[in-house]
Amino acid sequence: MRAAVLKSPKNLMLLDLPEPSSPPGGALIRVGACAVCGTDIKMLDQGHRDLQYPRILGHEVVGRIEEIDPEAKAGCHPELKADELVQLWPGIACGCCPACLQGADNRCQKMRIIGFSCDGGFAERLALPRQSLSCSINPLPEGADPVLFTLTEPLACCINGQEQARLSEGESVLIWGGGPIGALHALLAELKGAEKILAAERLPGRIEEIRRNTSAQVIDLSPGDRDGDGRDLFREAESTILSETDGRGVDAILTATPEIKINQWQMSLLAPGGRICIFSGPRPGDDVKMLDLRSMHYLEQTITGSYGCSSRHNRLAARLLLSGQIRADWIITKRTDLPRIEEAFEHSSRRAGFKSVVCFA
Repeated sequence: MRAAVLKSPKNLMLLDLPEPSSPPGGALIRVGACAVCGTDIKMLDQGHRDLQYPRILGHEVVGRIEEIDPEAKAGCHPELKADELVQLWPGIACGCCPACLQGADNRCQKMRIIGFSCDGGFAERLALPRQSLSCSINPLPEGADPVLFTLTEPLACCINGQEQARLSEGESVLIWGGGPIGALHALLAELKGAEKILAAERLPGRIEEIRRNTSAQVIDLSPGDRDGDGRDLFREAESTILSETDGRGVDAILTATPEIKINQWQMSLLAPGGRICIFSGPRPGDDVKMLDLRSMHYLEQTITGSYGCSSRHNRLAARLLLSGQIRADWIITKRTDLPRIEEAFEHSSRRAGFKSVVCFA
């Protein structure tokens, strides 16, 4: 089979590899579509803490079951059959640690991740182990667009982030970043009934599309200058944020870009009882900051983290896309095939649009 293999940072190669076999108790997936994530760009450029080389990247995967162990059908999806269209949660969890038993399998103590610690979806075939069959497969109806449903996993991550931020109906939210994740956060916040959605972005094309496709009020950061603590970059946004919330600040902040730094200025944009969710991982050097703990104490403010999504979040995201409650097809702005995977990576890296997807015949 053909596969895109990351040998080391900046060394992505298209190779002919032996086709994987279906593992005992598992399944073999014929990949239909796999989207490029910002994390894939990071792994190509500099690596990642969960990445093991060499690796077939790709964790936002939709495909068809080519083979499945009959014993696997006794698990979570006894109706699964060959040629069924499915979307994959990329986690491979143990199912028996405290986190898994509590429904937070994205925190599994023995977690493996498709496209990180085992081979992913930028290949014609993908082998799923026995552990994946219990919770990782979401059957899709015949006729569903595989490309659209590559958005399931990133939408699921947004669901996790907004749960961590405890965003609820009638609240105000500030989303730093208007890329694919920022756009999905805006759509999800809209569905949740957020009263005020502010999205800050600096690329004109993205600003226009978010204004056209969501109810978010977009704060145009394109004239902003940068400095050490990020204050100049977002200087013009501060007055808008406070004005739109009658000086109170927002109830929740979601960081949908690694460019944002969590500092005391960010805390000053929060209302009493407000929450910041660190959704995008901070860049090196930005991960240790001093904050005014007295302010957090007196205003009952919270900083929380969010990494990935659980299988529950993934199932919910698939249902939201299937039902049309989240309409996100406009976020797909580039489709290509595996031999031209570099074009997909370039499209995402240049932020030429939103989401790029590698499609398989």
